[in-house]
Amino acid sequence: MKYLFENIHSINKLLRDSKKIILLTDYDGTLTPIQESPDLAVISEEVRKLLVKLSSCNTFFLGIITGRSLKQIKKLVHIQRIFYAANHGIELEGPGIRFTSPEAKKARLSLWQVYMRLYKSLRHVAGMNIEDKGLSVSLHYRLVKNADDVEYISKTLHSIVKPFLDKKMLFLSTGKMVYEIRPPVKWNKAVTIQWLLTNYFPLEFGADALLVYMGDDKADIEVFDSMKGRGLTVFVGSPSDTCTADYYVNSPEEVRSFLEHLYKQKHEVHNECPQ
Repeated sequence: MKYLFENIHSINKLLRDSKKIILLTDYDGTLTPIQESPDLAVISEEVRKLLVKLSSCNTFFLGIITGRSLKQIKKLVHIQRIFYAANHGIELEGPGIRFTSPEAKKARLSLWQVYMRLYKSLRHVAGMNIEDKGLSVSLHYRLVKNADDVEYISKTLHSIVKPFLDKKMLFLSTGKMVYEIRPPVKWNKAVTIQWLLTNYFPLEFGADALLVYMGDDKADIEVFDSMKGRGLTVFVGSPSDTCTADYYVNSPEEVRSFLEHLYKQKHEVHNECPQ
């Protein structure tokens, strides 16, 4: 990966050659720093206003692709007229679309059972946080300080979910100090974006549009892999040899700087966006 701001001239050429831009971004760790508790991960008003400006520009089609629930992400971002893909694409909502995977709905009872068993077994562990996100369950252990507790959480989690995994009733994945228990649907961020490209984006955002994707976690790396050579991908965090993104930035603060740059290129340089 190359550092984005050391290669800005190459990116500017790409932007000049692209009349339309599909701008898709993760939320946690990308638009806002990872926080000790998910409830604290709130984007700054500065970033929100910038997203509003981008969404008001006909050059951009803006979407948020996240593991959070649809209810959560809409409340956090609070911008209308943009696209939201929540629960890793299981829930979709935007201009002209509102969709929830029927297969995922069928897993709701199993998810609730797992959530209750996890809560009863782990509620005494200091720093542990379990989220019931409707169509998925997240177990955060970022605040768990004791190594023995972390091991206990892992063993307990795998013991509880194993029967559901064996019967292919649920799916288990990991992220940055979080376990994700999800419905057993072949649907993730990468698959969601491929579906959107084929079935959803307006005609003017067709094959000639530049697809820009930014993210920081394992689920985002799946997107980078699927988009290799097909757009502009940006990893947020320390560069890694195993990440296939085109460029990297160091932090959500640099994501904000890049978003500002995108807007300025289309507004101030090319006068393609309203003030």
